[in-house]
This record gives sequence, structure tokens and C-alpha cells, in this order.
Amino acid sequence: MKNKILVVPGNTDLNRGDQALVWESIRLFEDLYPDLEVYLYESGSNQEEKNLQKAQTQSRGYNFITRILLHPRVKASSATTDSKEVNYSKITYIKWGFVAIFDLFNTLLLISRFSFLNKLGRSSLSLEQKKSLDLFPSLKALVVKGGGFLHSYGKLQDPYVMYYFLFDLMLAHRYNVKTVVLPNSIGPLKNGLAKYLVKKVLKKSSFVSVREEVSYNFVQEQLGIKAYKYPDLGFFLKSSTFDAKAYLLKHGISTEDKNILLTLRPYRFDGYKNPDRLYQEYLTEIGKLVKEQTERGYKFTFMAHTLGPSNHENDTLALKEVLGVLDAQIGKNVSYIEDYALTSQDIQKIYSNYDILIGTRFHSVIFALNEMVPCVAIAYGGNKSYGIMQDMDLANFVIGIEKVNSESISEMISEIESEKENYVQKIQSYHSFLEKERESLLASLNTVLND
Repeated sequence: MKNKILVVPGNTDLNRGDQALVWESIRLFEDLYPDLEVYLYESGSNQEEKNLQKAQTQSRGYNFITRILLHPRVKASSATTDSKEVNYSKITYIKWGFVAIFDLFNTLLLISRFSFLNKLGRSSLSLEQKKSLDLFPSLKALVVKGGGFLHSYGKLQDPYVMYYFLFDLMLAHRYNVKTVVLPNSIGPLKNGLAKYLVKKVLKKSSFVSVREEVSYNFVQEQLGIKAYKYPDLGFFLKSSTFDAKAYLLKHGISTEDKNILLTLRPYRFDGYKNPDRLYQEYLTEIGKLVKEQTERGYKFTFMAHTLGPSNHENDTLALKEVLGVLDAQIGKNVSYIEDYALTSQDIQKIYSNYDILIGTRFHSVIFALNEMVPCVAIAYGGNKSYGIMQDMDLANFVIGIEKVNSESISEMISEIESEKENYVQKIQSYHSFLEKERESLLASLNTVLND
């Protein structure tokens, strides 16, 4: 009988960072179990989105199933309206709220210890969701991929968001299936109910690990949960054999030039006052930065690291907005790449050809660091950027997305130029223990899963 695992919360091939985390999470378990059978949740609100989100990973032979607790967007939104918004309207949130209340009631029945309530909850599921539910009792483990999604900032919907992300762990606990949380960034949790829920669920997990010191301290001190600390799984990604130099030449990019690669994301600035103004200031400052650095002799590549499916996750929007405000003379020094066919391993190979990377997508930073390319990280959403760069002794090269300004980033670029050897030595020092850390992680998982 094969050892089955379900990797959650979902698979998103259009987000190359998430794809890398899914692939590296699976690779760990493939090293543990040669007879492994992998299941993943589909992502997307229509078939086109689902195909885009799973095609590359499905080609590796993994199985895709329907999520039991769907995101309210999938039920409440049509594929051509809400899913394409960057800033969701109040009406959208209200529609989602009604869907969430209904789903909360039905899924609470599924995690009840009373079988008759389980049957009642099951009756509300589709045929495909019932098949997913039937998989749970046969799982060797439910695996939370590496990454970071357990954070809240005191908003009204935070408890449901945490419930949505933790539901599969609770369902696994209902069937006495071991749950494994691979290196994540956890916290802050500023909503009391959300914090209580995270603490309650993680205490029942067989293995909880974090990817940086900030989260490690938070989990142990604020949640009172034993945690292990291991590097972000993206650091274990290996580049493909893809001919990146030839690819770049086709896009008019010569590796003989001084090149900076830029990754941006559209960002809603949830929880901030004047979010629209902050977003425009963020893009305006990036435009100023591009102008300043091209005048210093750099050429820029704007890379769409993540391509959707929603506009909130579609980097092309932010990049094209900046492109649209650059004058023609500056624009001659800027190239743009948007390519659905590239995998995370291809992307990492491309990044190896740059002098500096400026990344809002933190896994674009990790991919570049894997190739010894110095980076400036633009931090958003939780502890990951600050925590990991701090662990690498590179905290001086992080700036919050709400504080982005061309002057500060230009100063970081100048520091990289003058101290490049020292910067690269810090990357090498961090990388020197990665394989030992992976072996230690495998040993810990083996102990937990076979206890």
C-alpha cells in the first residue's frame, strides 16, 4: 500500500515561489518514502484558471483533487468580474461574508467528533468534494507546504481567514492523521480569536517548523508551541538546465551589460489608511528608481514573477503601470518578460545572469540568492522578508513596501556595489549549512512520522 500525503493549502503554478515550495515539500517526502503518492488541491475559480495553476506540477505525475472548503471567491464571484479586481469592493466582501457563514456551518459539522454530524455535513458537498473527504482517513500525513500564510493584522475577517487556512489540519486531526507544518513564517497575529485558533490547531500538530528567528520566537513565546527552525524550502531549489542566456538574448538582454532585475507585485495595502495613495506612491518611487539607476548605466529587466490568477496576484499590472510612466529615453533601457511557460527552476536560472535583483516577491529574492546574486527585498505581509534577511545578516537590504522610496533603495544599491564581496560571502556562509539542515529536517520528519 502506498504512502499517501496531501499537500496544502493549494498548488499555484502561476506563483513561481509557491511552486518551488510545493515541489521542495514533495521532494522531502519522496526522500522519505519511495512509494509516495502525492495529492494536491486545485486552485482557481474556473477550468481555465485551474489548468494554468496545475499544468506544470501535474506533468510530474501528482494527483489533483477538489478542495473541501472553497475560498468564498470561487462561489460568490464570476470568473470575469471579482476575480479580476485588485481592490475588492464592499459589495464583494459582503457576498463573500454570506458564503463564508454558510461554509463555516457545514464544515464545522465535518470536523465534529460525532459521526451523525459528519454525515450531515457531508450531504452539502459535491461529488468531487466527497471524494476528497474520503481520502483523509487513508493519509500517511497532511503536509502544510513551506511558506507563510498564518498572520493577521486585527481585521474583522481574520478569524475566518485563519479557519479557512487551518480547516484541513482540523479535518486531519478528526481522523487522527498526523499533520506536518514545514518551514513557515508565522505571525504576527493581532486578532485575538485568530491567534487562539492558530494556537489550538498547531498544538495538535505532530511537527511545526518555522523558517526564521522572528517566527521561531513568536511561536514559542506567544503561542507556547514547540517549534523547529529550518531554512525556507526555496533555498533548496536547483536551477534547470534551461539556456537562460540564449533566452535573454531573444528578449534583447545582453548579459554583458550592467543589469538589474525587478519584481513587483500589485498590493492592496489592507489595513493602511489611504491604500490607493500608498499604492501609487510605491509605483511612483519605483519609477524614480529606474530613472536614477539607468542614468548611472544600468539596464533593467521587469520580470513578472507571479502571473495570477487574480489581479491581486498578477505582477504584470504593477510592472506595466511603471512602464507606462517612464519616458521614452528611459524606456529604451528597460526590458519586460512575461512568460507562462517558465517554471520556478527556469526562473532561477534566468536570475543567475543579473548583477542585482530588487524583489517585492520574496521568493524572487531567494532564487537570486541561490545564485549568489545580491538583492534588495521589499517586504510585505508577515515576518518572512525581515526575518530571513536578518538571519542571513542582510537586514540592511530590506525596506517595507509602505516605506519604499528611490533614495533608500539607491543607497542600498550603492552599498552592494562597494561591498559586493562581503555581501556574497554572507550568502555563501548561509548556504554552507543548507544540506546539513535538510538532512536534519528529514531525520526529524522520519522520527515524527514513524513514531
